[in-house]
Amino acid sequence: MTSNGPGWRRMVVLFVVVVVYLCVGAAVFSQIEGDPEIERRLQLEAFLRNFIGNHSCLHHEDLITVLRQVDQEFTFALNTLRNRTVYTQWDFIGAFSFVVTVVTTIGYGNMAPRTYPGKVALVVYALIGIPITLIMLNYLGQLLTRLSTKVNKCKLCSTKPLVNKILNMVLIVTLGLTILFILPASAFSYIEDWTVLEALYYCFVTLSTIGFGDYVAAMSENRLSHRGTGDLYRIVTYVWILIGLAYLSLLINYISNVFIKKAEEMERLTKEKLEAEVSRLQQELSKTGKSVYKTAANVTSSVKGKVWEAPSSNGIDQETGSVTLLRISQLEES
Repeated sequence: MTSNGPGWRRMVVLFVVVVVYLCVGAAVFSQIEGDPEIERRLQLEAFLRNFIGNHSCLHHEDLITVLRQVDQEFTFALNTLRNRTVYTQWDFIGAFSFVVTVVTTIGYGNMAPRTYPGKVALVVYALIGIPITLIMLNYLGQLLTRLSTKVNKCKLCSTKPLVNKILNMVLIVTLGLTILFILPASAFSYIEDWTVLEALYYCFVTLSTIGFGDYVAAMSENRLSHRGTGDLYRIVTYVWILIGLAYLSLLINYISNVFIKKAEEMERLTKEKLEAEVSRLQQELSKTGKSVYKTAANVTSSVKGKVWEAPSSNGIDQETGSVTLLRISQLEES
């Protein structure tokens, strides 16, 4: 590693390692969770069809209203009532989405292992995957930092360096927010049928790894929910997450550094003011000591048998640091 950070070769190697690890994790969880989920859903499908057959007077819309209050397997229950094919979320693409949320610590909560082998595998997988992903995101953040440094050297206003620096910073922030927030939010708003505010909310909650799970892109029914296009949409979404995590981490780190520098600057200024005040007080004490000594010296003639001695160091005691105004020594009369 050079002083300028990791090179592109090391970044590519690490990126390949992370992608391979994600693919291995997706295959493992797909194998563990896929068949049990199919079995559970087939049982649920049989139950729902039997229930509908025994309640011919029950309207489908009424049953859908009831199912909307149920969290577990809600989407699948609706698809069953609409005579759609039984499927599993734990296919490779679905499991890949799951492991991405695991290693990035987003943790939406919309997918979780239900079997004991799956839960054990999750613990082991996360212990290895999270550190590797954090290292990769750290390297990606350093590369983005180097890129932003190059952009920051652009001379948009060559006559005024301060204005040029502000313009470059605005350009960096605007490009980042546009590419990683505004454009994705517009796409999510259209595809997922969300409002723009909901889409922006999802972008921030996801990239900050808060991951509430109240909004999850590329998982529920949407305009690209069919196979092929829907799988591509998922892959693009999670590539966006990886890049966005690095950018937002860089932005938060920059804001943190600004606050730290401001705090250090305030501490330095406060220290300088205190030192200046102490120096001023010392000078005032020194002047006061000299003034008192001169006043005492003027009345020396009126005191018989005593000699007024000037205090050492202009009135400042070297050993104790206190101010000695006068020192009077008694002379023996001859």
